[in-house]
This record gives sequence, structure tokens and C-alpha cells, in this order.
Amino acid sequence: MSLELLLSRFLYYVEKGDPLPIAFKKAHEMGKYKIDSNDAYEKAKLLILQYLSLKGKSRRKKVKEFLQGKGAVVFPDWMEKKLSGLYDIGELKRSLMRKTTWFWVNTLKTDEDKVIKSLENKGMVLERDKDYHFLYKLINGNLSKTKEFREYKVIIQDKASVSVVATLSPKKGESIYDMTSAPGVKATLIMVLTENGAKLTLSEVEYKRLIREVNFMKNVGVNLDRVNIIHGDATHLTFSKKFDKVLLDAPCSSSGMISNEPTVLLRLTESKVSEFSKLQMELLGKALSLSSTVVYATCSIFPEEGEEVVKKVTHNVGHKVVFSKRFIPYIHDTEGFFVSKLEG
Repeated sequence: MSLELLLSRFLYYVEKGDPLPIAFKKAHEMGKYKIDSNDAYEKAKLLILQYLSLKGKSRRKKVKEFLQGKGAVVFPDWMEKKLSGLYDIGELKRSLMRKTTWFWVNTLKTDEDKVIKSLENKGMVLERDKDYHFLYKLINGNLSKTKEFREYKVIIQDKASVSVVATLSPKKGESIYDMTSAPGVKATLIMVLTENGAKLTLSEVEYKRLIREVNFMKNVGVNLDRVNIIHGDATHLTFSKKFDKVLLDAPCSSSGMISNEPTVLLRLTESKVSEFSKLQMELLGKALSLSSTVVYATCSIFPEEGEEVVKKVTHNVGHKVVFSKRFIPYIHDTEGFFVSKLEG
């Protein structure tokens, strides 16, 4: 069966509301296609990035236009207007069509040097990051196809996401609260960097996401005896004592992840950004009441979910901003992220 048919079926599920990986899986399971699935997935991703520029009235016609090279990356009008004064829009759009893979070695299960040597022997081209010594950039190769990836010996995590935990600077013996913790990669990195020595509390409001997080942490070798797991809304939880540090990677628009999940372009509205901003302010206010050291982060390219939240919430509190950084995809080869550290 043809790529055109696969993409048309894929588009059907996207238009019904499925995220990219689920829509692609459903479409791919409908038949046997004489095409490389990895290549087709990348084509599907690019199709959604260009979806708003395609004029065809039917899914089939949109796909034909796309395969003829008639598409271009387009933002919704409200997003284009909001971002035009903040970024180089052309560079931002071009950055969405490339994806840099970052990863670290899970030293809870294996030796870093041994794994890196094994990957290089498989033909992988790697580059150690200058900012975080344990982080690597994949220059060439497919990490997800390796035995090391399947055995949780290497963990793929974007550099901007890694920076959130690095900014927290977790230490052995510290009590740390990860407020909205799923899918658990940042919580896992905390335990890796402290050699399972932190006293970690996690909370997640969605039960299914929490279960997947716990299973992931088991697979990577986290000592769950050192982890207090709470199913609940972080804005309503109460604690008898404060924590040494709090990590708040707040729910957001995910606009910084468009290169990985382009369906954000079809779902996100300006009003949703405002709703997320209000929730983030509530969560950050809660975080500041629980610790003198808080790291706040969002995977968003909108200041309303980053700088403005921090400015509004810290206006009348004792905490001060001691570090703040915005990761811009076309500058840093990362997802779009905002990270800030507050101390009081």
C-alpha cells in the first residue's frame, strides 16, 4: 500500500483528536505498507507541521499537495502575531523540521564509559555536552534501535529538560518534591545524579500517567523505597513539613515541543495559553510555600507561561530569582523551554 494512503488514514485520526504517535500507530495497523515506517513517521510529522498551509478540501487532496512539495510550516494567525516580536519566525519554523537527540547513560544500571564505547562500536557518532558532563548529543545513528535503549541503559531526554534538574542541583539526603512529576524522566534523573540518595516525593493528578511513571522508574532502577508517591492534585495537597527543594515542571501549552508533537499547532488556542498561565501561577505560589528553593519550568515558547508567571508570583513574596534561562530551538538545538530558580 502507498505512502499516500497511509498519510490519509493518519490524517483522519489526527483530525479526530489523536496525538501524532497514536494516530500514526492506528493508521499503520490498518494495512501492510511497502514503505519504511521510520521514514513514513517523519513524513507524517512534516505533514502536520505544514497542515495549515494545505488548501485541499479533503484529506486525500491535502496529502497529495504535501507530497507534491506544495506545503510550508505555518502557525495559526494568533500564534504568528504573538511570537513575531519575540523570535526570528523564519528560523523558528525551520527549527521545527529538525530534531536533535540528547541522552544520558543510566548509571543506576550500568557503567557510562562502557555504554558509550558500545554505542560508538555500533557506528554511533556522539558528542559530550559542554554544559552538563553526563549529557551527550547524538550526531549520527538511531539510538532507539539499540539494545542499550531497550534495556534502559540510555535515556533520551532533551537538553532543555535536563537543565531543569541540573538547575535544581539535587544532593544526597535532600528532601525533594516533584510537584507534577509524570512521565518521570526528571524524577529519575534526580535519583541518578544522587545515586538513589535523595528523599523524593512525587505527585501526579492523572492516575494512568502515574502508573506509567512508577513502572518506568522501576525499569530504570530507581530505589522506590526512597520515593513517596502521591496520586493527587498538587494545588490541594498539604504537607506537615517543608522540603529542601521543590521542582515544578508545570502543565503548559507544550508549544516548545511542536517539533516532536506538531498536533499542538492544530489544538492550541490563545485562551488555552491564558488558562495554563493561571494554573502555573497557582502551582508556583504553592511551591514557594513549601521550600526556600524552587525550580520552575515550562516547555513553552510563550512568556505568559514563563517570565511573566515568575514576575507576577514573586512580586510580593520573599523569594528572589537567582537564575533564569529561555531555551530557543534554533539557538540551542533544544525544545523551547523556560527555566527559573528562586530562593528565599
